[in-house]
Amino acid sequence: MDIAHHKLKWIDLLSILGFSLSLMIIYFAWQGGVFESREDFVAYVHGFGRYSVIIFLLLQSLQIFLPLLPSAITVTAGVVLYGPVLGVFYNYIGISIGSILAFLIVRKYGEPALEKLVSEKKVKKYEDKLTHGKMFERFFATVIFTPFAPDNVVCYLAGLSDMTIKKVVIIILLGKPLSIALYSLGWTTLLELIGII
Repeated sequence: MDIAHHKLKWIDLLSILGFSLSLMIIYFAWQGGVFESREDFVAYVHGFGRYSVIIFLLLQSLQIFLPLLPSAITVTAGVVLYGPVLGVFYNYIGISIGSILAFLIVRKYGEPALEKLVSEKKVKKYEDKLTHGKMFERFFATVIFTPFAPDNVVCYLAGLSDMTIKKVVIIILLGKPLSIALYSLGWTTLLELIGII
């Protein structure tokens, strides 16, 4: 193992820790009958008081390290737990932090970090756009503004681009509100229609 990859072992450890904590929370919540109804689930989470929001934002932000936790589940949970307005707002804050974090990690550690966080297949699908500076900027902005697009992947790739931190942050903050609102409410509506929530 080279030095660069050795320095990034914390990413693997964080992924394992996050996955383990998620399983523990789900297990204890299930044991306590939290999933028997939507009302029980909401009451359980709100039982943590203001810390429930902090935990939720942390989970949304660190979702980039939890590939087995689909964003469709967390954005829906945000709307169910906090309502359509606050839920979308908390989704926006948490996901925006996570997207900026994804960019900064690859900007700092380069390709070794990208290899750990994104599959080679996904990287190859988009990496050709990196070689065309302005073309990548337009592609990045389009993906960020579009609901249901693979924005995590392009946030990682942006770390290897020549885009400035300021430009990436501005695009994320301006582009995320509408796409997250549509994504959050879209998934919640769909899951309600098919009777899952």
